[in-house]
Amino acid sequence: MSTGRGAGDDVRPDRVTIRSGARPHTEFGHDDVDADAELVVIRTADHKHWDGLLMRPREDRGGRAGTLVIVVHGSLGNYMGGVPRRMAFELAHHGYAALSINTRMANFGVVYGGGLFDETPHDLAGAMDLARDIGFERVVLMGYSLGASIVTHYQALRRPPEVVGLCTLAHPWSLPESMRARWTRLRARPSYTEVARMALRAGVDRGDDDDVVIVHRGAGPTDAPFDSEAWSLRCWWQCRGPESRNPVSVDRIRDIGVPVAFIQAGDDPVLPGDDGDNLAEAARAAGLDVHLEHVPGADHTFWGMVPEVADRAVAWLDALPIDRDVMVPPRGAQSGTARLVTIEGGDGSLHDAILERHGDPTAARAAATGRRTAIIHLHGNQGNLSVGALRFIRTPIAGLGVPILTMDTRIGNVSQLFGTAVLEDVLEDVRAATAWLAGEGYDHVLLSGYSLGATAALYCAVHDLGLPLVGAAGLGTAWSLPESSRDRMDRCGAAPSYDELVELCRPYADVAPADDVSLVIHRMYLPDDAPHAAGVYTARTWWHSRGPDSEAAKAYLHVGRVPAPVLLVQGTADVIVAPDDAIRLADRARADGHSDVEVHMLEGVGHDFGDHDATVGALRDWVLRVA
Repeated sequence: MSTGRGAGDDVRPDRVTIRSGARPHTEFGHDDVDADAELVVIRTADHKHWDGLLMRPREDRGGRAGTLVIVVHGSLGNYMGGVPRRMAFELAHHGYAALSINTRMANFGVVYGGGLFDETPHDLAGAMDLARDIGFERVVLMGYSLGASIVTHYQALRRPPEVVGLCTLAHPWSLPESMRARWTRLRARPSYTEVARMALRAGVDRGDDDDVVIVHRGAGPTDAPFDSEAWSLRCWWQCRGPESRNPVSVDRIRDIGVPVAFIQAGDDPVLPGDDGDNLAEAARAAGLDVHLEHVPGADHTFWGMVPEVADRAVAWLDALPIDRDVMVPPRGAQSGTARLVTIEGGDGSLHDAILERHGDPTAARAAATGRRTAIIHLHGNQGNLSVGALRFIRTPIAGLGVPILTMDTRIGNVSQLFGTAVLEDVLEDVRAATAWLAGEGYDHVLLSGYSLGATAALYCAVHDLGLPLVGAAGLGTAWSLPESSRDRMDRCGAAPSYDELVELCRPYADVAPADDVSLVIHRMYLPDDAPHAAGVYTARTWWHSRGPDSEAAKAYLHVGRVPAPVLLVQGTADVIVAPDDAIRLADRARADGHSDVEVHMLEGVGHDFGDHDATVGALRDWVLRVA
């Protein structure tokens, strides 16, 4: 969560901040002091892997710690944002273990074509496998909004023996009908019927061509990007289309076979009807034990009221029948190397981060060098601390004795979609991270970044950060994001073209997010009409990272002015950044008088740096030399 004030405040902030996933009092290091937080990975039968956050109370209170609550996010959400993240905190405070998970519908899954509702049972099955591996024999499924429909479909389909209950929050009785009603009420453009026709014309019901569509006023009453929705037509058809059946919970609820609690918002503008009553009636007709309650004054986000929602959920959990002794799974050996923290910027923005530190190597290195150096590592485009951050480098690099802080920035997550991702502003995020590290006793800093994060790292490296800089490393660094984008878009036949976008976006360079406009750029990244090759931006966010006047995005202007050694790591098979950009940047730095610039070209490696050993090998000796 990295945009705007209010994430630690009870005052309701702007809609951009709310849609970014911020919720009051969800700071690592403060709200989880009486619980253990662990990052985990969920692996699925169809060879996907998703992130999860496991929260466990430090002591068993009344036998609660033997029950695991698996929590699933809402639309455009993720395991560390919004209601699910806060619920995980609160459940652990009450003594229950909680596992907040990503699914394939998290983050931008529904925008770029991978977020298919009908495939989500694989994700829940992976979470159940992890629960079994840990040793949990008693599980409750919990879903928020879209997540409520996901867990209901899974339980109706699979009915694993460990699941003893289903608890849903702000549960739509039918995702398709909920969207149809909302879009009609808000006068969305295109309308529900028009999007359905677009999907049928594309043939997504037959597995044919997909596309990305922006729906203005899909989520709110204005034309601003933060009130819009972006969908892959195929994802929309499976989840919200008029012929989809699996997201119709009023039908699926009859087959879940376990007690169910519906906790609905009392003043919900997204679900203003009698969704909870319809669901409860269908569940009772199937002979299920049903609990239904409405939280007075709560909106769809349960803003400021998640603790009360948790109290109600815990009361229901406590009342679930127990027909056997419940074992509290033993805790595994905790390495203690990875620590979740939340860093507050000078403007009140909050940024989640992972600090990985290996005690003995770090102490030995400090003794040998006489200084305590830490790395700040920045994610790539639309990324966060665990997505687009090349997270595989964290453990081996920290194992060298150089702790590494991988952080969210304000250009991560959904900020690009809603108009707040301005590259220059990352400088304040990095300064906040440097100040936090100084407070932890570190006295030197090394900046690194991947892709867009590499550009941001070089830009920040030429500014005063508050601690001495010992080096800057870029992995997949473009010579210039504007020029790289122009060349690639020309090569791929992008529509609109680069030059057309310049004219379209220029008037929005300095507008407020409410006055911005949303864009879909086909074939922006690859010569392919599929959603995964498209770029989804606002005019403002495209201009500030790809526009011709974006000075912060031109690495060649900064690389020679970095007051420390520079390392550029580049794959020869990269189709996003031209492989020779690293060599060009090094030549420019040397021409500008910088004598300590190294380039490591990795043969056959693409933009994802899939050869982990080679990538870490390219970093290792340089990090040891400069840090």
